[in-house]
Amino acid sequence: MSIHTLTATQMIARLNAGDLSSEEIVRALEERIRALDGDLHCFVHRRPTQVLAEARAADEARRRGESLGPLHGLPMTVKDNIDLAGTDATLGMRARQHQPAYTDAPVVQLLKEAGALILGKTNIPQLLLAQETENAIWGTTVNPWNRARVPGGSSGGEAAAIAAGLSPCGIGTDIGGSIRIPAHFCGLAGLKPTLDRWSNRGSNTAVAGQEVVRAQMGPIARTTADVSLLLRAVDPTRLCALDPAVPPLGLGDPNRVRLEGLRVGCFTDDGYLTPTRAVQRATSEARASLEAAGVTVVDYAPPAPHSLIYLWLGAITADGGRTIDRQLQGEAISPQLKPSRATLKLPAVARKAMALVLDSLGEERLARLLECLGEKRVDDIWRLTAERTTLRLAEFDAWNANNLDAVICPPHVVPAMGHRESGDFTLSLSYAFRWTLLNFPAGVVPVTRVRATETAPDPSVGHNHPKPDKVEKKVAAIEAASAGLPVGVQVVARPYREDVVLALMQAIESAARPRDGFPTTPVDF
Repeated sequence: MSIHTLTATQMIARLNAGDLSSEEIVRALEERIRALDGDLHCFVHRRPTQVLAEARAADEARRRGESLGPLHGLPMTVKDNIDLAGTDATLGMRARQHQPAYTDAPVVQLLKEAGALILGKTNIPQLLLAQETENAIWGTTVNPWNRARVPGGSSGGEAAAIAAGLSPCGIGTDIGGSIRIPAHFCGLAGLKPTLDRWSNRGSNTAVAGQEVVRAQMGPIARTTADVSLLLRAVDPTRLCALDPAVPPLGLGDPNRVRLEGLRVGCFTDDGYLTPTRAVQRATSEARASLEAAGVTVVDYAPPAPHSLIYLWLGAITADGGRTIDRQLQGEAISPQLKPSRATLKLPAVARKAMALVLDSLGEERLARLLECLGEKRVDDIWRLTAERTTLRLAEFDAWNANNLDAVICPPHVVPAMGHRESGDFTLSLSYAFRWTLLNFPAGVVPVTRVRATETAPDPSVGHNHPKPDKVEKKVAAIEAASAGLPVGVQVVARPYREDVVLALMQAIESAARPRDGFPTTPVDF
């Protein structure tokens, strides 16, 4: 078995047994990075000399019988926008280059204290605002499964590096699916914890001060066990001492969660936008796996499917785009940002007129999108904030009414899309937006790959169905070229019950991994 094929958990076991040294692991990964990253474009900053020295120091400590922590000598990576002392957090912006952080983000600091070694930082879309990973500084990151497809965004460089075996695991951030979408697109496991479960100090964002919906830092890896390893390596009490936003609450052990006692809701269609057949099948297969493990699974219809995505978009564009425009001055603007910027620059009366026209043409989704975007008065922002809280409580009440411990559902409506297809595809994100806006912990775990039979035209479309709108047509076009791509399922639990999320992810993964079509990583070329 090649070193790069080992999971993080396996690496730790081999290190503890003395079968491998940290130096051997780092050298193997550095060799693979040199061989493949010229094509993949995952890394924006590497530290080969420093990490090799750190690996030797970790090996020396182990030989002396000293333990550096649960991650002793384990290499990993960090997303570009997260502070790593001595490196820039560029967000794909030339203006942010040559401004290195003086300190590590608290999560990075504690991962290092637990023994982790940082290989480098990974690529992101410009200002973190796309479902793909491209910017004028670092180029375009490709999906290791198919270079014509994207690895997702905004933690796309992180996901591609892990899926290709350049790194065993890492950390990203998620405001609308930025960990979960790359995990789904690349055949990985990833987790967006409850807000502030991990500190977000040192996590740089495009819209600082926007508080209706906030980004959350979290782990991403090749297996659920590795995600759990990273999450549990960071002491919440220590984090609380470094960041007052973090509650000093212990993390439950997912191995102690009794599956037979859980009641889980399931939906394959949120009522807003229907996923592809492969994505729906993955959720159904996950349901069957949980039922076989003794979990009680019931049908569930999430509240307000047609309201939530527009509230999210209305809140995040409430400044009329001025915050982003200021940062983009003098920059080469990524093509993914141009459609939204052009829309936001339209006068409100023009957007309203266009919305009326689109609605008359059967494009109700796009019409409502135009209506929700744009500058808002303070009282409008307060109204949106109140609506968010109302929706959060409605979801919580619905879980209580159904006596649910968790929910499984699609992570997205499609598998990985082609490059430069995400700029006009924001309305595909309702499955990911929901759990960030409502602040439920949510993870993604790989289940299957798209079958060739699932890419042929769906015979039900056009027969007793309304005419597809532009968003539905794009879903169908992406589906038609998706054969062989990874597909995951999303697992959600009540706030602060990451242990339940991880336990269910592990059960789904354990059942799916032996099956034909499971998206095994790392991907070889």
